[in-house]
Order: sequence, then C-alpha cells, then structure tokens
Amino acid sequence: MKRNISVFILLILLASSFKYRTKTRETTQPVITAGYDSPAHRKGAVKSSLDAAVADLQKANLEMAKGNPEFFKTLWSRQDDVTIFGGAENTDSKGWKAVEASLNNVSKVPAQDVVYTYEKIASQEGVAQGYLIQKEHYRFADGRNADLHVTVLFRKENNVWKIIHRHADPITTVVKSDKTVK
Repeated sequence: MKRNISVFILLILLASSFKYRTKTRETTQPVITAGYDSPAHRKGAVKSSLDAAVADLQKANLEMAKGNPEFFKTLWSRQDDVTIFGGAENTDSKGWKAVEASLNNVSKVPAQDVVYTYEKIASQEGVAQGYLIQKEHYRFADGRNADLHVTVLFRKENNVWKIIHRHADPITTVVKSDKTVK
C-alpha cells in the first residue's frame, strides 16, 4: 500500500510539473540582453555605429589615396597605444605622433584620378572594441595598382569608434608552375 501511495504522489508531481511547464512555454518572456551582444537588437535597417565608422573609413581611404589625410586622421584615436604596421613606407609606427607623421607622408604623393574598391571579409562589433578585415584595391591613372590585405581595429572612445590599429600587407599572387613534381 505504501508503494501505491508513493507512485500516486509521483504521478501527481509529474502531472503538475508538466502543467506548469506547458504554461511557461505558452507565455512570452521578454529577452534580457543587458551586458550581452544581441543579434535580435541588430535586426532591421538600423546601422550599428561600427558600420557607420566603417563607411566613414571607406570614404577616408579614397580621400587618403587622393593625397588628403585630414578626414582619415579624424577617425584615429589620439592615444599613445595606436599603431600602423606596413604603412606607406612599409614601416611600423607606434603612438599618435608617429602614426600622424606616417599618414602625412602618404599625402606627399597625391593622385587625383584614383579608383578605390574594397572587399569586406569580416567585421565584428563588441561592447568596447571592433575589427574589420578587408581587401583594398587602388587603381591610379598612371597605371599603378595597389592591392592590400587590411586589418583595422577599433575602440569605442566617448561613444565614438576610433581606429587604434591598421595593418596592411600587399596581396601577392603566387605563380603556379606548369610542372608537377613527382
């Protein structure tokens, strides 16, 4: 008899938990996203602030290629930890003064007729940092070309995305041999 009572109590508990479980599934709970990146937050046509910073970067790249570094410089952080690897003279620059000097050196060779295109490979926005990986292609009127692999790191400063690092390497094409080694 004790066994039957135990089974009966277990069945009641099981049935009641099922009843409450189905009720909680029927109700819609608000999604709590405090402190987390939420894909649901990014739905729709709203541009995230990093996307806007990247759009400004694309405009600044074209201006920079034309010899005007001023807009590009406004996108940079003024902190001492900013860096450029593989800049215009293929040198590394650390600190805002060195980065600014590197950016000013690019403007010494202005090119009015330049076509700039880019291929965005990846980007990610975090709470305080973001990154962009892309290929940049520059076609100058004098026949010169520049194709680059570029990585740009951003940091949010006073609610504005600022560039803290840019690394650019030339894209090299590997010529494949027609001969097969056996």
